[in-house]
Amino acid sequence: MSAALKLDELLYDSLESLSLPDVYLRLREVMESENASMADAAEVISLDPALAARVLRMANSAFYGFRSEVDTISRAANVLGMQKIHDLVLAASVSKAFDGISNELMDMDTFWYRSVHSGFLAQALAVGAGMRNSESLFVRGLLHDIGHLVLFSHYPQACRQAIAQADEGLDARLYEEQQLIGVDAMQFAAELATVWQLPKSFVTSFRHVMRPEDVTGRLAREVAILHVAVQFSNAIDTDLLIEDIVQRVRASVWRLAELPPEVGAAALDASAMEVVDAMYNVIARHEGVMP
Repeated sequence: MSAALKLDELLYDSLESLSLPDVYLRLREVMESENASMADAAEVISLDPALAARVLRMANSAFYGFRSEVDTISRAANVLGMQKIHDLVLAASVSKAFDGISNELMDMDTFWYRSVHSGFLAQALAVGAGMRNSESLFVRGLLHDIGHLVLFSHYPQACRQAIAQADEGLDARLYEEQQLIGVDAMQFAAELATVWQLPKSFVTSFRHVMRPEDVTGRLAREVAILHVAVQFSNAIDTDLLIEDIVQRVRASVWRLAELPPEVGAAALDASAMEVVDAMYNVIARHEGVMP
């Protein structure tokens, strides 16, 4: 079977069980309306109490660090703004879509824990690079690995063989997936984001995260930042030193990110486990944003 047919088959099988909640689709319609208001967005989110609760928990997390509690969706919308509310609802919606998926390779708590770590790294790197779009990069870092959940479920044996290549770097692992399955996790995440009609920045980020040099325009720098975060996060469980992990990122990517390697190393160092644990305890437990 060709890679294109394998991808189409995998998408078809997955979309039968994976769908974004109606509330996200309605919120997107509101955002695309010329007359959209924060009150309209808050009303849509409030129609799904469980999702609204997840959004409030994330809005009150250490990630945003508000001095006073955000206790209503209306306040969250007004404080965060339309784009950040969209990203919060998207993160909560995607995690909800994967609630029922299971696999034998990695428990969901561990998967989302690592995903939160990736998001935190992307945000820390963006801040270190002086970028304003750190929240969106947090969500892209959080969601970049969703393709692996599907591959784990459908092709556990092949994925187990690919995981054996993890110490050689993420590139080696994805290459092995291409050889064994015909599709790699990043490719599938980009296609799933396309079918779900997620923002273009998400689709491009997932599709080119391993080759940010192929992206043009303002988004290229964001994808380069995400690439660094993904490489760092993938190597965090290895025996590599920070210096070794930094060297795994190509010089061309550091230049594109406009981020000195020493700043990247500092961001990785700042993601000490107690910081990640604090975030995880707030937004990634079963009663929080993550499943």
